[in-house]
Formats: sequence, C-alpha cells, structure tokens
Amino acid sequence: MHHAMGAAGAGLDALVAYDSACRPRIATREVFGLLAECSRRDGETVEDFSRWVVSRQHDLGRYRGGSSGFDDEARSFAAAHFRSTGIPASPGEVLVCCGGAKGSMMAMLGAVMCRHEGEKVHRMSGRVLAPVGYYQSLRILPPIVGGTIDVAASLDGPDVQAWLADTARECGRVIYAPLVNNVDGNVLTESRARGIAAAVLEYNRRHPGNPAYVLGDDIYAGSYLAPGASTRPIGSIRGDELGSPDLGNMSDWVLSVVTPSKTYALPTSRIAFAHTGNKALRSAVAHYRTMLSYGRVPQGDELTAAAAICLTPQRWIDRWNRTYAQRVDRLCTRLQAINENLGMDAFRLTRPDGGWYAALRIHQGLFADPRVRSSVHALAVCLNYGRERRDTGLALLPGELSGYRVTPGSPDYILRASVAVGDDDLDEFTHRLADLGALLRSPARPAAITHALDRARAVVHDLDTIVETA
Repeated sequence: MHHAMGAAGAGLDALVAYDSACRPRIATREVFGLLAECSRRDGETVEDFSRWVVSRQHDLGRYRGGSSGFDDEARSFAAAHFRSTGIPASPGEVLVCCGGAKGSMMAMLGAVMCRHEGEKVHRMSGRVLAPVGYYQSLRILPPIVGGTIDVAASLDGPDVQAWLADTARECGRVIYAPLVNNVDGNVLTESRARGIAAAVLEYNRRHPGNPAYVLGDDIYAGSYLAPGASTRPIGSIRGDELGSPDLGNMSDWVLSVVTPSKTYALPTSRIAFAHTGNKALRSAVAHYRTMLSYGRVPQGDELTAAAAICLTPQRWIDRWNRTYAQRVDRLCTRLQAINENLGMDAFRLTRPDGGWYAALRIHQGLFADPRVRSSVHALAVCLNYGRERRDTGLALLPGELSGYRVTPGSPDYILRASVAVGDDDLDEFTHRLADLGALLRSPARPAAITHALDRARAVVHDLDTIVETA
C-alpha cells in the first residue's frame, strides 16, 4: 500500500479521513509525521524521510518476530488513531497482532499470568475482573494460562478498589475495561473511567512490586447509538486530571486494543493494534504474541486494517449508528406489540448505548417450567421449539457466557441479540418471537419444552453440566 501512496502523485495529503462535516480527521501527513518523529535520521527533513518510506524496497530479512517487519506505516496509522482518542501513542509503542482482539488479549494474559524461563512456561494464578456483559470469548482465555474471571455488576472505581484489596496477595491481575459492553451496550462513561483509573493508579503507586494491569477493549470506539453518549477510553486517563500528577498516566498500565472489525469498514479483518506506554509489558506481549503465532502479520493485511481504522469516513460511522439506533427503536416497538398480544411483559430489550448488540430479556414466567432454569435452557427452547419446520429457531447467545447469573430473585433470562441486521432479518426475528411466545402461552407449552430440551441434549450431552459450571 505504501507503493500505491507513492505512485498516486497527489502528495502525502492524498489519503485522509473525514468527519461528519467532511473536514479532515486524520491526514496521511500526520501519520508520516508521527513515523518521522521516531525513525528519521538526524538532520533529515520529514519530506525526505517520507520519500524514502514510499520508495523503499521490501527486505525479506526483516521478517523476524512480530509482524511483517515492514509495518512502520501501519503502526503510524494506528498511533494516529490512538492519539485521536486521547491515548498518547507513538508508532514505536504500537504492536500489530493477527487473531484480532482475541489474539492481543491472549498475548497480554500470557504476558501477565505466565513466567517464561528458557523453553519452559510457568503458569501463575492470574485473575481477571470484568463487568457483567463482557465479550463472551474472554471467558475462555484466562483458563488457558491458569487464570479465572471475577465479575462486577458495573465495574466502577469502588468495585476495582475492593477487588484489588481482596486479591492483594495474588499475582497476574488484569482488569478488563471495555469501552462498550458486548452484550448490553453499556458504555464506559468518563466518570466510571476516572474512578477505575484512580483506583488502579493509587494502588500501583502503593504496590509497585505487584501492580495490576488493565485491558482496554476499545474496538467499539465511535459506535455510539445513544445521542450524546459520553465515553472515555481507559488508556487516555492522566493522573493530573485526577488531581495527582505524580500518579502517572493510565497508558503505562493499560494495553489498549483496537481492530477494524466492528466500527470501521473492514468487518472481516482479524488484525488488532495494541498500545501500551509500559516498555516491560509491551516487550512481554510482543514475546507471547510471537510465541502464540499472533504475530507474523502479512504486510497487506496490517496496512489495509490500519487504513480502514484511520480512513473510514466519520459520516459512514454516523450513518451506521443511526441505522442501528433505528433498529433498536423498531425492535422495542415490535416487542411491545408482542407483549400486548400475549398479555404479559414476556420480552424486553435493554437499550444499548453503543455497539452492535443488545440484551434481550425473556421473563421466566413465559416458560413456567422448572426444567428451564438458566439462559442456556431458555436458548435451547428458542433454538428448537419448532416441530414442523427446521427454520423456526432463534439463534442467540446465552448471558452466562458473558457473566450473567440467573438467581432465584431474577425475573428474566438474558440472551444477546444483534441489531446490526437488515429489515427483513429483524421482521423475521420478531415474527418468530411472536410464534414462540404464543406457543409458550398455550396448552402445548410442556410438550414444546420437552421436545426442545431433548433435541438440545441430543447434540450437547452435558448441557446441564455446562449450566452448573458456567
């Protein structure tokens, strides 16, 4: 892609990203300026350095560890993006990972929760604190390196402060702070971000020998559905904002992660960019990234991913956000009509502030069956309730995969639904929900639940064990 830049003949301002008013957001000159800051020779002008960058030939000998070894431009693009969100990044502080967000997350957990000694890897007892509604794939990552997950109801300053105190004798602690919760679309507000930052910075100042780290999941930066949603990436908080400059910056304790696979115009890309100002953490993540084969990113992949993040026009993102917000409104209206027909509040949607998904809450009274005792069982019924046709199911994700727990006092089962769908899909989804509700309010309910659970257990033999250990 850098060759294409040089051949374009339109100068270094040829590639720019535009905001909703068509003003330049991140210009290529800014990207190359960042690259020049850390890479040009003494006395070399930015223009001369940029000419060298776009005209150089690929050296196969630079394929050593990490990504392609020719990733200067990609890391500069990513650094420009991080800076636009308030994170003080330089190209040299950015890592490129394949495997998407999961690849960089896995590398960080390995870096914090494992000790590498020669050819031996020793797992330590790590802990992750995450908010309910977290990214479901996070659930399976800590156990791979010997860690566990603790869940907080909202993940705010007091939650983090109490957890750090309770786990003070343990090593390898990571706080997962997503900018947008995956399931319910709850955003990390500025006040919550400041509270978490204050707790972490103060704790790490008092416990330098056993600090806590933060995983900043920023992949939904810009995907805000609620008007005026106020968010703040955890890696952008500074000690001077909290009234104590001596606390330092959160970027020294956070691995901030962004990918083009959600907010930006490259939804199938599995390339992630990660930033931390902590040299030791960055070195460790780079090591495990390579060891776990999350490095070695092809040059074309890393450059197109970086360009998608920086150059996707803001007006496109704004349009997608408006469209998804309209889907939420339409879905809520449909659910209200279904509930009126059923004569009960069977279905309810938690309105998301951001992201692509929303929490669909199904009242336990709709099932009224002791065999349905979790969101996993509720999902089994949703998937398999149809007797005649094979395409009558509803494919969702159960809340237990993201930290939700159904307790005796809980009125609802929670399933994750996508709002990033077309009108036809949304119409079909609500049509099937109405059919399901009508069936479960009829005398055929016990037989339908038996049929559904039997079909589920025929495929997943340990269904009930999964529920008990989730």
